Amino acid sequence: MVILSDILLFLTTALVVSITCLCVLLRVRMSDAYTGSFLTVLTPLSFQMCLTLLTTYLSRVLDEQHLLSRFYETYALGATLLSVLLTTLLLLMFSRYLIKLIRATEEQKHLGNRILTLLILVFFILSLYIIFAKSGGDWIKALHDTMRYHFFSASMFLVIHGVLGCLYAKKATTWEEERLLKGICYTFLPLIILFPLDILFFRQVAFKLVYLSFAVLSVYLYYFISRRYFLTYEMTSGLPDAKVKQLGVSEREAQIINLLVEGLSNQEIAKELFISPNTVKTHIKNIYTKLGVSNRLQLFNLLKQ
Repeated sequence: MVILSDILLFLTTALVVSITCLCVLLRVRMSDAYTGSFLTVLTPLSFQMCLTLLTTYLSRVLDEQHLLSRFYETYALGATLLSVLLTTLLLLMFSRYLIKLIRATEEQKHLGNRILTLLILVFFILSLYIIFAKSGGDWIKALHDTMRYHFFSASMFLVIHGVLGCLYAKKATTWEEERLLKGICYTFLPLIILFPLDILFFRQVAFKLVYLSFAVLSVYLYYFISRRYFLTYEMTSGLPDAKVKQLGVSEREAQIINLLVEGLSNQEIAKELFISPNTVKTHIKNIYTKLGVSNRLQLFNLLKQ
């Protein structure tokens, strides 16, 4: 069971971190609002999973003398505080992200943010009190309890998000909102079943079955990213005359945009239009300046909209 737990923990962490890195890349390249929102959730989740993996690894490789050393006690105290903070931040950011997605008035969203923030603050204070009161100054025990039970228990808070995702998915007005809300629903409602299974079979190990929900969330976000940022670009159509006038580009620039959409490189475009690659670069630079974009991904996103 311990070996299986370690393997699942490593795979889940690797998956979450990989999707986070992909979102960072897209955020840098596109400055897109969706990837920015994803990162507010994925960043604390990635750090929390990495911290859990690191602590589990250290407990396996360090001998008893090092585990009882002053240095490890200091690490245990810092890791405990950091874990509680990351878990609380994850809950807070995910709550704000969900409220941002749902169709509601600004007053309703503001009220929802206040209620969820208050609940999460109470959870944070109770977590610190229970962990440190129970440990009695034994920071290694505090770290052990935190890694075994705190993040696991906090994950159950996300069942509320799953229920809200189901309720508001039907009210979504865009496919992006609908897909993301359904993803939250499909990801976190199964926690109702996974939680008792963890208590029965995974209670004494680092990995919990509820962590699989975060792996599912990562896969779902990857599916969303693939459809929005990759697959849809393959179906981006050329520029009609009305669109050319609307964007304020010349006929030659419109030709280059259409060839970019077809996936041609600068050299291929130059060969197609019988001009030099440097001339193509100049045209592309002018296109980016006129349309207020800085790379092809942003250009394709603009054309799709």
